[in-house]
Amino acid sequence: MKHLANLVAALLGAGFLGAMMNTLPDYNSSFQPFGVHADENGVGQGRLFTAKLVGLRSAGAISYAAFGADVVRDTSATFLVAELSIGAHKESRQIEAIWLGATGRQYSQTIRIENVPHTLPSAWFQPGLEDTALAVFELPDDEIAGGTLALLARGNPILDSAVHFAAPPTLPEKQDLLRLEP
Repeated sequence: MKHLANLVAALLGAGFLGAMMNTLPDYNSSFQPFGVHADENGVGQGRLFTAKLVGLRSAGAISYAAFGADVVRDTSATFLVAELSIGAHKESRQIEAIWLGATGRQYSQTIRIENVPHTLPSAWFQPGLEDTALAVFELPDDEIAGGTLALLARGNPILDSAVHFAAPPTLPEKQDLLRLEP
């Protein structure tokens, strides 16, 4: 009888351990930024910054001036340009953007668009001042509708906040060539 009780206790312990391992989040998903959703006006307030999604534009090619010359970049996918208004709360801050596609894939900003003023990789946001910036993504058309934009403080965002903006119900009208001005 004593051996049966020990066997039952060991089986119950193994069952509980298996259930906990399958239902509890792992380390990487436990220490992610907290999701904060923007309100119906497109304004989201995180712990370190406030952001507003002003608009979305899409294009097959983008042009801009860099070092006195016009540069044109084209793509076999679509350039998605998010126009943002951002203000830091307590300290100077850089912000990064991620596009969470409709299929669950994550897209970082494109690095093919360089030296354009007012893009997120080069922008610093100061406390008490609101400034505009652009986030430029290069992604397939089927990832835009149903996808969401997430903004988070650059660096180590563990246990910080990430602002999520609602998915666009339809694709923004795709232009052949979009000019980015400073």
